[in-house]
Amino acid sequence: MAPVKIGILGAAGRMGRALRTEIAKHTDAELVAALVAPGTKLLGTDAGGVAFTSNMRSALGICDVLIDFSNPKAAIDAALMMFDTSCRTLITGTTGYSATEEKALEQAASAITLVKSGNFSIGICVLENLVTKAAAAIPKDWDVDILDIHHNQKKDAPSGTALMLGRALEAGGQKPSDIVSLRRGGVIGEHSVFLSSEMETLTLTHTALDRAVFAKGALTAALWAVGQDKGLYDMGDVLGL
Repeated sequence: MAPVKIGILGAAGRMGRALRTEIAKHTDAELVAALVAPGTKLLGTDAGGVAFTSNMRSALGICDVLIDFSNPKAAIDAALMMFDTSCRTLITGTTGYSATEEKALEQAASAITLVKSGNFSIGICVLENLVTKAAAAIPKDWDVDILDIHHNQKKDAPSGTALMLGRALEAGGQKPSDIVSLRRGGVIGEHSVFLSSEMETLTLTHTALDRAVFAKGALTAALWAVGQDKGLYDMGDVLGL
């Protein structure tokens, strides 16, 4: 079976670099396009067997799936351009969308296969399920809070992961009292959900130790999504949770 041809949008960023490393190690995947912003100094230089490019249409003409870790506008532009290119599968881990941008991206799933997640870690996906179950089990008068810690270069706060955990709480019938976001040093990602009464506290925590965990998850999602029908999916669908 031929390797799945993968393009990366945001190929020079932290996640882009981690993805290029993971793809190079995987026998079922091949990097065919490494997309960066127009005017970037890296244009034309080696990205690991392919040259960095800003030509989105050309990239979508040769890849089976595009993995995106860029910015909301670039992700939406890519999704819309897929309507008339051969690539119809988008995996996006971009966060920081406005409500209007979020709706525009998700509407694109009527024509493409879209896997959207604020965090591609398997552990976070399991944490979401645990949070929903815990929220459903505790009394309604408990306090529920989320702590969201990332590196000091992360722009959006709260993070996409914190918002995912908030939705997981709501699925269990609880609403977070507060979401506290801290941006410090080089922290990859730490997320805790605190469920507290006057007499006890239950804490559910996930700590990312290596950025490669997100790259592995995104690549797993890409290889899974190539065989799926058009529509909107998340990591729960990828993992069958």
